[in-house]
Amino acid sequence: MMIKRAIPAALLAAMLVAPAFAATMTGTIKTIDPAKNDIVLQSGETFTLPAKFDLKKLKVGEKVSVTYLKHGGSMIASKVVAAK
Repeated sequence: MMIKRAIPAALLAAMLVAPAFAATMTGTIKTIDPAKNDIVLQSGETFTLPAKFDLKKLKVGEKVSVTYLKHGGSMIASKVVAAK
């Protein structure tokens, strides 16, 4: 009986933790907003960058790969690198 309850509880816990994993998206930068510290890709996704991120390393039109976490309705970038 204990095992029957433990398995659903473990599955529920795994589902709650799963959204915390980072995802990656590749695209071309459409806009860079230093005031908001974010970038928007041509596809329309907006990523908030870390406060210490050097926006001068990025250029509009550059293809990038963004590693991010979803937090509420925002996508918080942890890494932005040039894509090939």
